[in-house]
Amino acid sequence: MDKILEGLVSSSHPLPLKRVIVRRVVESAETPLSQAQCRAMFALSTRLVLQGPDPFQRQVGRQVLEAYGRYHRAEFEAFFNRGLVLGLLQRGYGELSNRDPAILDYIQAGLRLIMSCPSVLELFELLQVEALRLVCERPAPPLCARLCQLLSDFPQCLPRGRKLSLAFCQQLVRSIAHFQSQGSREAELRLSVSQVTQVSGLLRSVWKAEPDTLLPSLQELFAVIAASR
Repeated sequence: MDKILEGLVSSSHPLPLKRVIVRRVVESAETPLSQAQCRAMFALSTRLVLQGPDPFQRQVGRQVLEAYGRYHRAEFEAFFNRGLVLGLLQRGYGELSNRDPAILDYIQAGLRLIMSCPSVLELFELLQVEALRLVCERPAPPLCARLCQLLSDFPQCLPRGRKLSLAFCQQLVRSIAHFQSQGSREAELRLSVSQVTQVSGLLRSVWKAEPDTLLPSLQELFAVIAASR
């Protein structure tokens, strides 16, 4: 099935025909498959999501991943493991940089599929560490905002304890201080405001959960403002 799908999406067949066949592939997801067949479908859909050369192939990847991951959850749990997620976060995927927001899009989709699986707890612990590492590396605004969106949707991935939570908040404040609009057009300004809003919204959530982090975070903010004058 994976070879058929791979050949189809890259073929010169008309797009409407491709969509019809893809729909049939997605609808057949509930058909029993071997572990090897499932793994092949997950590997292909992952590649399409992260390296698809056009929106159609990336959309197909997302549809196939969601359908087959839902109907073959145990096999997907085995595929979407700690090694895969850590590799994506630290090394990226092929030519796709680990600092591309698409990596976090994929990880969030995977988390949704295994929320009821025991191994999700291990991934939560991993992401708590990786989230702090990412903000310490001063991520660009799109990546920082995307990380905050993931953490808002999955607060289980936020660093735990006052010390780590405080470090996380302080690093977020330093990151947001470097946000700059990439232009003066309305769309660019709206995007910049949206990114700041995403980050500040997560900060408020952390402050609410860990009140002791609020004052030091504000002190960090005032220090950043003073340094920029």
